[in-house]
Amino acid sequence: MCLPKSFWGDWMKRILHAEEDYLKLIYELTYEANEELTKPKKIAEIFNYSEQSVNEMIKKLLDKELVEFYPYKGVKLTEKGRHEAIRMIRIHRILEVFLIEKLGFEWQDVHEEVENLEHAVSEEMIERLNKYLGYPQYCPHGNPIPTASLKPVKPVQSSLNEADEGVTFKLLRVNDHKALLQYLNEQNIHLHDEFTVLSKDDLNKLIWIEGKNGEHVVSYHLADMIFGEIR
Repeated sequence: MCLPKSFWGDWMKRILHAEEDYLKLIYELTYEANEELTKPKKIAEIFNYSEQSVNEMIKKLLDKELVEFYPYKGVKLTEKGRHEAIRMIRIHRILEVFLIEKLGFEWQDVHEEVENLEHAVSEEMIERLNKYLGYPQYCPHGNPIPTASLKPVKPVQSSLNEADEGVTFKLLRVNDHKALLQYLNEQNIHLHDEFTVLSKDDLNKLIWIEGKNGEHVVSYHLADMIFGEIR
């Protein structure tokens, strides 16, 4: 059976989009997390894919010289792969700003919409959007937006879990995790809010914090996905 050219065109686009998604994730799990390598198992868990399919994609990225793979240790981006990852992350985060600030999307819902858009927009459109938005430096989740030069920028790294009792914690970044963002909405917690760490319970893995809207209880698991300035 002879398949139409449109089928092969769509199939190649899906492959390219998947490759770009892998590069973004590997960048976030290595450079932005201060880790040299990340394991295929972790990629599989986040994408909810089988390890076999992840290993197959890593092989494709290896063939294109976009990643380096070290058996039993993990994978990292090459300079070529890092450049492509930063380019896609810049597009993703500018689109997030646009959808939330101008179209009224909630921060827990915007990720899926942007995933559908980011592979289709042109570089010219992104630059025009960036100018229209006033050249934002951070996405709505507090992640830095790379400039047009595609120079990597480290996000704030200190998590709420690292804060000791009695200190002040200013919330500056959160993981783009839907359940976490919904919880923060329910608690009326926002970026740039400040909290006092009242107490930490290592046995039950809970942290009590107090801010302008009262007291909140945060699990250690969620606290590992909340980042900011500790004073």
